[in-house]
Amino acid sequence: EFNLNITVEDGFAPNNEETFINFRYEVDRDLLKQLTDRSSFGRLTIFDHQQHLRTRILDSLDPNGPLHDIFFVFSEESMAVAANQYLFPVMLLGEDATDFTTIEMRVVEDLWTQFRFQEGFAPRSVRHPDTFDFVAFNQARQDWQDENVLIALNAFEQGKSIVKHGEEEEAEEPPTSSDTKLVKA
Repeated sequence: EFNLNITVEDGFAPNNEETFINFRYEVDRDLLKQLTDRSSFGRLTIFDHQQHLRTRILDSLDPNGPLHDIFFVFSEESMAVAANQYLFPVMLLGEDATDFTTIEMRVVEDLWTQFRFQEGFAPRSVRHPDTFDFVAFNQARQDWQDENVLIALNAFEQGKSIVKHGEEEEAEEPPTSSDTKLVKA
């Protein structure tokens, strides 16, 4: 099984709850910007979220990248969370009765930054009781959820390969002159 082998010095030290809480509950404006930069005409799509999911997994695994996530864990549970999380805003908060693919960017920004639904929120099925198609909605949700699992799995495999390749390169590097002196001493 793939293990990132993160040391305490590099990650979340024991008895440091504040670091963990801040990490999990503070909105990362860079990540939010990564997502919102994908928008077109002030709207985000399912595809935008899926591309963000892929990029986020790859960035999380890159130990040399600025968005490396020292708490990153990938399991069946995290795949299921990602599969839903990255379609949740569009599917749940969208306005149209039949188009489940797009949402206003500001609605996503508000959800991320305020941790609440927009004022006057009601699900599509309540707002459009005569035209909302539950079967079509559930089919679209399931299809995108399945696709997100595949995106997450493929990105994780690609990320593992990148990390492994980086570790192999480090192992192959000849020692520097100071390392050679230490070895000889």
